[in-house]
Amino acid sequence: MVDSRAAMDRAEEVLERIRSRTTPRAIKAHRRRVVGFFRRLRLAFFAVLGVALAGGIIGAFVTPLGIWGFFLMMVAMAVVFFGILGWPQAPEPTPQQMAKSDLPLLPSQTERWLEAQRLALPAPAQRLADEIGIKLEALGPQLAKLDPHDPAAHEFRKLMAEELPELVEGYKQVPEAMRRVDRNGSSPDRQLVEGLKVVDDELRRMGEQLVSGDLDKLATQGRYLELKYRGADDQRD
Repeated sequence: MVDSRAAMDRAEEVLERIRSRTTPRAIKAHRRRVVGFFRRLRLAFFAVLGVALAGGIIGAFVTPLGIWGFFLMMVAMAVVFFGILGWPQAPEPTPQQMAKSDLPLLPSQTERWLEAQRLALPAPAQRLADEIGIKLEALGPQLAKLDPHDPAAHEFRKLMAEELPELVEGYKQVPEAMRRVDRNGSSPDRQLVEGLKVVDDELRRMGEQLVSGDLDKLATQGRYLELKYRGADDQRD
């Protein structure tokens, strides 16, 4: 019975992983990789064009290239093209880099870091990671207007750059065979999911606070304009 239950859990996790490849977060990550590839392809094309142009100028105005010169130019073009095309993408940000990054960049960096950890997480935690990523994307414009020295900014940085990485890295250090084993009434898988739920709830609360602040400012500005202009009209009447 235990083996049957474990097999069902593993089958469900496999199905969740397959479904997760078509989530908006996975599609966005794939689109980012495709855009990065075509950006490098365009750069490689112009670099090869530059090498060819330089070789043509040298052959026309400095000295004839000859067979060997032409061969070396072709080798240089190939090296430049495949070197740029195969250049590795920017590495995922580390928690140390996230802790030092500017506040407006922190949501996208945290999103990229969490996306890189996704495959190491169980299926329920992957869904929560997706929800956290969506909330981070929504918080970006609001955090860009927040004073970095504001207590809310410090709270957000601590949650994203310290507490969230500690939770995920602590889970990853647990041997895979022990992640579903109950210990003191809970398992590492459940502890991870519960911790991510807390992070998700906290991000929702922060988002509501920031939106509430924007709404209060909007209401104050509207009241100010109403008093300034309508009040002036009433006095003229």
